[in-house]
Amino acid sequence: MEIKMGRPPVPTHLKRDKRLVVMLTDSENELLAKAAKDAGAASLSDWVRDLLLEAAVQTPTQSRTN
Repeated sequence: MEIKMGRPPVPTHLKRDKRLVVMLTDSENELLAKAAKDAGAASLSDWVRDLLLEAAVQTPTQSRTN
């Protein structure tokens, strides 16, 4: 009898290898966590990721002059 240890590997199309860090206050984090929960998201990170990607697709790229 073979016993498998650990969790199965993540499918390639779901792998995420980059990290984005956003600094928040405790109250900001609580506000976002509640919004994510109310939206039915699996996690705050998933909810934020979905919103950022959606906004990036909807917003045309603009050149910026500084």
